[in-house]
Amino acid sequence: MINVLSFLGYLFLRALHATLRVRHVNVENLDRTPRYILAFWHRHILLSLHAKWRKPTVAIISRSKDGEIVSGVLRHYGAETARGSSTRGGDVALREILRAIQAGKNIAFTPDGPKGPSQVVKDGVIYVAKVSGLPIVPFAFAAKKKSCCARGIGCSSRCRSRARSISTARRCSCRATATRKSGACAWKTR
Repeated sequence: MINVLSFLGYLFLRALHATLRVRHVNVENLDRTPRYILAFWHRHILLSLHAKWRKPTVAIISRSKDGEIVSGVLRHYGAETARGSSTRGGDVALREILRAIQAGKNIAFTPDGPKGPSQVVKDGVIYVAKVSGLPIVPFAFAAKKKSCCARGIGCSSRCRSRARSISTARRCSCRATATRKSGACAWKTR
């Protein structure tokens, strides 16, 4: 069952990534560093697999049931895993990580740990960097909503509702469509 869930997770992430327009910023930090420790927050895990990391990379994954599924997804992406976290099995994972570094592999860490607090670095990533001498390369993912109109063009609807609703079109019983008139964006109701 875990293998099926891992494969479905892999397919979901591939489909999600296919809907995004991705732009890598400062990717030269990874390109010019032959070996590194890639560090990103837990909330960036989903799309960190589509970053420009190089194989072979070993990621630290918790020993929980969720961690087993994530470990399977990582295998589909070609990454290896060391199982353990700051709360359970951390010493075993640390030994695996240090062996992987001696074998010439890169490391991926979520330095804020599985139980938080969110976006507060725990000692593990700093200890591994100090012992191995590898640089920590921070990674983050950000997204923004795409606008329906070109930049600098304001749009408004004649159809307004005072009631709180996600869809005001239902409340005021009209359909609003965007049309362009001489470089401006206007709404036409039907």
